[in-house]
Amino acid sequence: MIQLKVYAGVSTLASLAVIYHAFSTRGQFYPAAVYLSTSKINLVVLLNMGLVLMFSLWNLVKIVFLGSLREAEVERLNEQAWRELMEILFAVTIFRQDFSVGFISLVVTLLLIKGLHWMAQKRVEYIETTPSVTLLSHVRIVSFMVFLLLLDGLLTYTSMRQLIQSRKASMSVFFTFEYMILATTTLSIIVKYAFYVTDMLKEGQWEGKPVYTFYLELVRDLLHLSMYLCFFLMIFMNYGLPLHLIRELYETFRNFKIRVTDYLRYRKITSNMNDRFPDATPE
Repeated sequence: MIQLKVYAGVSTLASLAVIYHAFSTRGQFYPAAVYLSTSKINLVVLLNMGLVLMFSLWNLVKIVFLGSLREAEVERLNEQAWRELMEILFAVTIFRQDFSVGFISLVVTLLLIKGLHWMAQKRVEYIETTPSVTLLSHVRIVSFMVFLLLLDGLLTYTSMRQLIQSRKASMSVFFTFEYMILATTTLSIIVKYAFYVTDMLKEGQWEGKPVYTFYLELVRDLLHLSMYLCFFLMIFMNYGLPLHLIRELYETFRNFKIRVTDYLRYRKITSNMNDRFPDATPE
């Protein structure tokens, strides 16, 4: 945290220095703005400052809704971040004609928002396995999930509107599908948390919780598989083979296949039990 504050301070001083130099040498606003937007050194300094501001805002959201992270949450965040970063870099190569400062900002924003979703999933898992959870923790996690759902909806709408306006497959396709998947993930986390609260209110006597949780995960995987297939076909038809989607598509298909197999096995077992062991009579 101290290193981050030092880096943010140095970045702020560097940004103020280049802005002061631009206005002191040009004198007027328009020439200074043109100089700041055309000089490569100035662009790098200002882009770095923008990234610092984005990460500071991300850190503020984390502190407000989650507080300090546990060791397991930090490990999950680091593991997922490196994997997602590699996949996003593969995706950038597909949309290289759209590569710009704005595109870099959107990619960093997507990665930071994904990090918030990973922490929300891990925190809900922790709450479900913890015997005693304070009321404040419940309020914070519920507020956090509602915040993520609203954020996903807003970004999905914005990306979809840009896609409709452009009327062609572009980087808006990538962000639209990514935020749609995040929105369905957030919604499934909220429903799963509602199942946990219901079971807690019934003092652990809700026998239907595992069945409803299974159906929830089955529907979620089916939605994700459908989205990935549509995204894969759209990118393949316009840009070529999207290598960064192959792993996600395979893992989603494998999870869905496992759940369908479990469901068929469950139906077979319950059917055999009903045939072999009839219901008890009143006598």
